[in-house]
Amino acid sequence: MFDCMKITERVYLAGGNGFGYSPPGDCNVYLIDGGTELALVDTGGGNGEKDIIRNVENMRLDPSDIATAFNTHCHFDHTGGNHMIQEMTGCRIVAHEADVDSIEERGELMLYEMALERGLEFEASKVDEKLRDGDTYKVGDVTLEVMHTPGHTPGCMCLLMEEDGKKSVFTGDIAGANGRLGFINGPGFSLKDWKASIKKLVSYGPDRLYPGHNTFLLGYATDHLKVYDQKMNAPWTTIVTPVG
Repeated sequence: MFDCMKITERVYLAGGNGFGYSPPGDCNVYLIDGGTELALVDTGGGNGEKDIIRNVENMRLDPSDIATAFNTHCHFDHTGGNHMIQEMTGCRIVAHEADVDSIEERGELMLYEMALERGLEFEASKVDEKLRDGDTYKVGDVTLEVMHTPGHTPGCMCLLMEEDGKKSVFTGDIAGANGRLGFINGPGFSLKDWKASIKKLVSYGPDRLYPGHNTFLLGYATDHLKVYDQKMNAPWTTIVTPVG
């Protein structure tokens, strides 16, 4: 187990099964250090909360300073840890308004039946604040801007952040490195919306990208998004074959 996965001065990796940093079922869980308070981006699949909190402690940070946990979208591997993380830290749960019902009711869009099949079971959580496109949210001295990027689910959102003079974006599952395509044909999926969301991200021109799965990018993120855009607009047979 790593003692600390500090990515930049503001961003840490707090969990993620893809890095062997927390149990199977967890997406990448990021921690934002706002100086006077902390925030998590996603909470994992409901089996890794203790690891996530221990990882934060190994960063020499205080988990009780976690004031907010953002849900980039409602899928179980990003929201299953909500209840326990909130119990352990007292944080607020924040999500885009279009995915709130699924988060609070473990609805179809959350894919909770799939979670159960994988041995993940968790309590539903109340969303404390609903966000919309263009909203800003303060985490200590860091300002995050909400970009609504539907397509993977109706309430997918990205969080935009300026750090070290660089444009950074937490993308959840709407986009990843190397144009790698994620789970497409699920409840709430819209190819039309997804294509528009990728173009929206390209227009933002990010330098850094922190996706919900696989590796993060510390530079040239827009170039990776342009590859994604090309794939999303390629023939359908190209989209559904192994890529990335």
